[in-house]
Amino acid sequence: MPDDRTTDDAADWVLIGVIAGAHGVKGEMKVDLETDFPDRFKRLRTVYAGKDHVPTQLAGARRLQDRVAIRMDSITDRDAAQALRGTLLYIPSSDIMPLPAHTYYRDQIVGLQVVTTAGDVLGTITEILVTGSNDVYVARHEQREVLIPALKDIVREVDVTGGRMVIEPVDGLL
Repeated sequence: MPDDRTTDDAADWVLIGVIAGAHGVKGEMKVDLETDFPDRFKRLRTVYAGKDHVPTQLAGARRLQDRVAIRMDSITDRDAAQALRGTLLYIPSSDIMPLPAHTYYRDQIVGLQVVTTAGDVLGTITEILVTGSNDVYVARHEQREVLIPALKDIVREVDVTGGRMVIEPVDGLL
């Protein structure tokens, strides 16, 4: 499940990276990725920097193994680039990457109410555990916690608009 939609306020903005520091001496910066779509940086012309979402023009981007190196129009030397270390980079939520059918962003899943096919309420999804084989949804209700494997045989319906997930519990799940 992609992690592209880590948001900060009212789902208006999507965090896509964090400036990790200067890269070289001409103002280029290395960015720690907060997206499953790193190639987006090559297509972007504007990113929104910091909690105030200041529009910043990109002059270029390239892959650096598990990071991206970016150049901003306004940054031309190492000191200016290093001063931006820790700056969060956002895009508007309207610019998120489209996903295939039956695939959801994490923030679309967290907060859904979980009910069984029999109508029993199990709780609200509070987090998603990433495992080697499939994600696991953590649903909490008062003092109770239910771990739900994200498998087609168990998760029967995801209604993001309606705010609920319907599951078919299997033996040992509840």
